[in-house]
Amino acid sequence: MKKMSSKNNGCLTHRRRCPCGDEQCCIRLDEDEEDISMDPSALSEPNLMQGAQHITAEAAAVDAPYVGQSFRTDAEAQEYYTNFARKNGFAIRRERSKGNPAHPLGVYKRELVCHRAGVSLPRKTVELKRQRNKKSSRCRCEAQMIIKKNVLKGTSCWIVVHFSNEHNHQLLDSEEVRHLPAYRNIPPAVRERILFLSKAGCTVNLMMRALEMERGAKPGHLTFTERDLRNFLQANKGIDRETEGSELLKACKAMRDKSSDFRYDYTLDANEKLEHIAWSYPDGVHAYKVFGDVVIFDTTYRLYAYDRPFGVWFGVDNYGNLIFLGCVLLQDERPASFKWALQSFVSLMDGKFPQTIMTDLDMGLREAMMSELPNTKHAFGIWYVTHRLSSWFSTLLGSQYNSFMNAFHQVHSLESENDFVQQWGHMVNEFGLASDRHIAILSLYQSYWALPFLHGWFLGGLTTSSSVSIKPFFRGFLNAQTRLKDFVEQVGVAIELQNQAGEEATMRQNYHNVKIKTCMPIEEHCLSILTPYAFDMFQKELISSTQFAVYESQRETYLVRHRLKADGGYIVQCFPSEQELCCSCKGFESCGILCRHTLRVLSLKNCFMLPDRYLLMRWRRESSLFPKSSGYNYRSQALRSLSSIIIQESSITKDRFNYVQWHMSKLLTHVRNMPTVDEVVSDMETVTSVDTTVSNRRSRARLRKVKSVVEMPNETQELSKAQTFSETLELSELP
Repeated sequence: MKKMSSKNNGCLTHRRRCPCGDEQCCIRLDEDEEDISMDPSALSEPNLMQGAQHITAEAAAVDAPYVGQSFRTDAEAQEYYTNFARKNGFAIRRERSKGNPAHPLGVYKRELVCHRAGVSLPRKTVELKRQRNKKSSRCRCEAQMIIKKNVLKGTSCWIVVHFSNEHNHQLLDSEEVRHLPAYRNIPPAVRERILFLSKAGCTVNLMMRALEMERGAKPGHLTFTERDLRNFLQANKGIDRETEGSELLKACKAMRDKSSDFRYDYTLDANEKLEHIAWSYPDGVHAYKVFGDVVIFDTTYRLYAYDRPFGVWFGVDNYGNLIFLGCVLLQDERPASFKWALQSFVSLMDGKFPQTIMTDLDMGLREAMMSELPNTKHAFGIWYVTHRLSSWFSTLLGSQYNSFMNAFHQVHSLESENDFVQQWGHMVNEFGLASDRHIAILSLYQSYWALPFLHGWFLGGLTTSSSVSIKPFFRGFLNAQTRLKDFVEQVGVAIELQNQAGEEATMRQNYHNVKIKTCMPIEEHCLSILTPYAFDMFQKELISSTQFAVYESQRETYLVRHRLKADGGYIVQCFPSEQELCCSCKGFESCGILCRHTLRVLSLKNCFMLPDRYLLMRWRRESSLFPKSSGYNYRSQALRSLSSIIIQESSITKDRFNYVQWHMSKLLTHVRNMPTVDEVVSDMETVTSVDTTVSNRRSRARLRKVKSVVEMPNETQELSKAQTFSETLELSELP
């Protein structure tokens, strides 16, 4: 698998302007300080170990790794080992990996070794006269950490299966280890500053001194050397901001010639130079037609080489995946620029306005929203708010910061506006923040980010503090050398690969065995209609509904209150003849899933099926954007996903393994005897429409095809019970 590093994504850097308006107050983000290598493998392997506890990389622990230690991702494990290595005077690298994207298990094993492991590599060229006679640092060091993927109850993690810290060379001290290439890097925020100083005419020596003073580092103690800085400046010399705007326009026109569904809009300044440009790909336009109710507009990044803000519009599909809708490159961050961006987005999407837009805590963007989209709800994404808290309060509060964060999340998740106002004031006074200007901003705009004030706003389930970011979409495709003329094509390739990953994630969700937990007919009804992601939200509400008591206050009106509370509660109105339901908590309006209070009333009234109007089309299986085709790539990907699930399930016990092995060997023999060319040529190879009627026809055709292919030979039927094999068919059928 190709190694993808966020260092190759260096053209994107965070906008660091603080909403308080103070030019001296900039946002410090953890990812600005250090980037680590990432591998987007999301496939899984049978269980290797159980019972280990997760260790988070954020804890920055530097104790020695141990066998059985667990991490959420391989990148987290590598970051932990990197921190340990840096403290102990060496660096690490990836040596070997097992598995690849074409393998049913994906990447399931990695070996991380000391940078001096192995032997010297042969030179790549026979022309030696210009090469330095440089001695290799490799000396067969055997220090290493081996990690393997573990899957338990559908959740994957990475387990340390071997660790050795025996080095056959001298380790470096803290002064020496920082000069190793692995620890020499220029953070994105510093790159932006370097380009600014270069534009002002500063020499390299002057830049180094200025950066050392700004970052409070001793001379020679930055994370990069003067030579690194010179190499960086050399790599950016080829950028011509005056001409590359026209090259980007030519690239958009070329894309439009290839696909009539590619859309873009732009403006020119007084000098006929590119001012703003926005574009969207065919997949993004189609996705917006179905899932354009809630949109995330991420404007927190900029292209530092061109000194331009870069924004991306995301959506959320019916499987909970982020989907790309469009992007924009602006001249500056003025409200007028944001207004143009919003106008352009609506125009690219055929004039359809979203119900809700979630953005960063940006006052200029808020002003633009009020002007251009007055009927669209505007919320500040909680992940954008929490990203700023560390920069604002970690130094100010010191050891109390963790307690403050716990209190903040508790207050944010309260249900009542009155409770929020009361608890918020108590928290501010407890930590002595009453006079802080950042707390004043959060208090002033609390109705834009606090959950109690967002009841009834459709947020598509995006109410948690989990991060939503541009970088994972473009990691490995955009780098410091990416020119504007290549930008549209590179972004398109990145989005296409993300769509493929989303398609595979969708199929994997459909293959998982979702279990009924209440045995209520209403649960079985929703299972057959909702996607696994939406059904999980519904199931949680249904289970929670059993904790509530119901009191009929008047005809068709009920008071629903938690069984442990003596007062309060929610008012639910239920009119069976009109199939109309309404709850004062506005849970259905917020996420499109009926709330626990309404479900409790329906249970009391012996309702066995939900009214069709409360099973929103955006959460139904038939509204899925995937699969887009039934060609070879889709079939190959579908079988890989199914194989992965079968391996997970069949490896648990010996009986399961024997059963699956026997049936698959028979199935393989049967498939090999089938024709190698389809009798009927499919006309669905390049289907991209998300029209639900076409989706239904495609699903039925695919089901008939799978049933005809996976048919038991006579000798197998004689040796297997019909009921057992029907379960195998159900597992292999695509939804």
